[in-house]
Amino acid sequence: MQRRISILAGAVALVAASASVAQESVIKVGVVQPQSGECAQWGVPITRGVELWAKEFNEAGGITDASGNSHQIEVTGYDNACYTAGEELTAFRRAILDDGVEFILQTFTPASRKAIAPLATENKVLTTSYGAGYLSADYPYLIGSVTGSPASYMYLVSYLIEKHPDIEKVAIVTADHSFGEAARAFYKAGIAPYADRVEIVFSDPYDPAMAGDMFSIAGPIASAEPDLIVELGFTPGQQASFVETMQQLGYSGLFASEGWTMNFLTDRLQDDYLDGRIYSAYVVDASEQSFSPRVAQFYDTYVETYGQAEWSVFASVAYAAMTTIEAGIQMADEPTGEAVQAALFAGETVDNPLFGASSWAGSEIYGADTHLLTPLPVYVTDADGKVTLDGVVDVSAWWQENSQAALTELEAGGQVTAQ
Repeated sequence: MQRRISILAGAVALVAASASVAQESVIKVGVVQPQSGECAQWGVPITRGVELWAKEFNEAGGITDASGNSHQIEVTGYDNACYTAGEELTAFRRAILDDGVEFILQTFTPASRKAIAPLATENKVLTTSYGAGYLSADYPYLIGSVTGSPASYMYLVSYLIEKHPDIEKVAIVTADHSFGEAARAFYKAGIAPYADRVEIVFSDPYDPAMAGDMFSIAGPIASAEPDLIVELGFTPGQQASFVETMQQLGYSGLFASEGWTMNFLTDRLQDDYLDGRIYSAYVVDASEQSFSPRVAQFYDTYVETYGQAEWSVFASVAYAAMTTIEAGIQMADEPTGEAVQAALFAGETVDNPLFGASSWAGSEIYGADTHLLTPLPVYVTDADGKVTLDGVVDVSAWWQENSQAALTELEAGGQVTAQ
């Protein structure tokens, strides 16, 4: 009887120990994005992108750190009610204080990033975004893990001006809120080096509440007769409505934005209108198969899982952003926010799994060298309404050449926080 009790006690202890090991081997990742409402057109595919990134590793036995230990990844989505700062902080409190996450992917929206910066840093939760938006030397756990927003707007508009020397007039169409304000400043920064030959003919922000009356927004823009319209703030469905309205008003120039959900556009517009006219450059668009075999496989998995009609470029943007966290985990001795943060900043470059060796941006804009500059692919639609790779911007080289002109506009737009 005594021996049976001893064996039973030993078995219970073994099970308890195994459970403890299993618990320790899970990396908790939070995704703070709109999970419901109209802005879920962004938030749901972003969350799915992180979930599929985790699934890749989990099905292969986990992600391995520098000590050789493998870890499963658990992803939880948290609603931020369309990127409002107060809801962002509420979501972060749930994720960090209640659920114990170590890593969070959030919006680049400056106001939202500022709202959570003290909490994330105090708890050493490595918090990244598909871009930068707001960074500070006071908050080293806030990083930007890919070029992304809002910097990509600067590089995209510059790329188009270089590629299309006939562009003389540009309209900047952005919403009247925190991330619209950032986009407007970065678009202007990208145009600044060409001020001798390119004019900004429209840059008034619009009230997001007015997006249901697209003619009221589009009319003044059409009257300005731009050659290029750059946009940020419309949801994917509103983007398609805007392009359709501009077509009805006789516009025949180019459109550019961080990304487009092509299903919305092709449902409303003929392919011959879209052909060679719709440009994007956010982080990466996995629906284009040539840039990276790995993101091409991600696209196939996404479509198999959710269906072609559910595809959104924002899914691949989130997936790409997590690959820098992935590189940090693989370089760190343990998968904690503190250890991964230290591993990522141990050198001047990070070998990103999708983009290769990428440099930290420097501290000229934010006063913190915590934004990773990855090469930026630029896409354009073809005659079949499909996304094709048009070119790749060497963003580090562009910044070195044009930073002086760009910084003047960024400072005027309230985006330079370096002291």
